[in-house]
Amino acid sequence: MLAPHPEPIRGDPPPEWPIPEHLTTDWLTRDGGAIAVPMPPKRLERQQAPPCLPPPGGQVEINGGCWFEMVGRPPCGQLYEHAGKCYVPVREIPKPPTSVDP
Repeated sequence: MLAPHPEPIRGDPPPEWPIPEHLTTDWLTRDGGAIAVPMPPKRLERQQAPPCLPPPGGQVEINGGCWFEMVGRPPCGQLYEHAGKCYVPVREIPKPPTSVDP
């Protein structure tokens, strides 16, 4: 039989929106209550930088980063909104090592 916990378990409060630019944004752990997330003014950390893959890759460059345009239209929910369209950032592709360890 399980005994009740003596005090309520409390998690950290959700972050305030919008998140200040000086903080790293992780687009996979955002608060789900937002109607849309405004497009950041510059490329996110670990986001693919141009050149972006042209069609059929379907990537577009916005504010110095590569984005996938989504089929749905606003409201975008947890996706980024820009110019009446919904976008998801493209993750950066790690560069292969250019040197050999001795």
